[in-house]
Amino acid sequence: MPVTDLQSFLPGIGIYLPKGANLAAGTVTANLNVSGPTNNLVTAGHVGLYGAKLAGFNLGAQVKAISGFSGLETGNDLNIQQLTTNIRMAQNGLRFDTFNTVMPALGSLTGAGTIDARNNLDFEMVATVTAQLHAGMGGIVGTAAGAVGDVVGNVIGAVTVGGKSRNDSTSQRIPFLVKGTTSNPQFIADTSGMVIPMLRNQLGNLNVPGLTPGKQGHDRNPFGAIGDRFRE
Repeated sequence: MPVTDLQSFLPGIGIYLPKGANLAAGTVTANLNVSGPTNNLVTAGHVGLYGAKLAGFNLGAQVKAISGFSGLETGNDLNIQQLTTNIRMAQNGLRFDTFNTVMPALGSLTGAGTIDARNNLDFEMVATVTAQLHAGMGGIVGTAAGAVGDVVGNVIGAVTVGGKSRNDSTSQRIPFLVKGTTSNPQFIADTSGMVIPMLRNQLGNLNVPGLTPGKQGHDRNPFGAIGDRFRE
């Protein structure tokens, strides 16, 4: 389905595009199942968005207050090479799991979250920034967000770059939260480690070094290091 045909349908499921933005290109695929009584239907399955353009949305300007995104320039239109997610739609809102997207101007995003019946966003995300930043990363080392980023980078690196940690890769991994509403999203630095439980759920069933069941110690469990970093 062309994404321009989908745009008029989105408000009906509680998704309003950011103010001034519109879907100008792309295609959507979906494999969905509907269950439950007619007055309480639940729709669940997998959705993909490919070759899309969100015109009038400057992601770089939205995230510039988060340490680590300094210098990110995405332009006034956001090109989305690929976005895939598992989705559950019910009366209480939408749930997105295994949310993954590739954007040439940034890199990639992974995470999970919800949109409730009042259009409130609650997402935990990690950005893997591979795009060149014009002002450098700056500011994340030595901060609480940096402590989270170090562990997050090592864990995701084990999956995304063939077992390499962040120190072995040129990409920067930045955990953050998305709050606000679909029409006015707010991007917030994750300085409290809230993203770690999400990563455990997203990556726990994969063969990631350090996540071996039954093993103890921080050398076997990189998530455990987060607690120490915030207790220091």
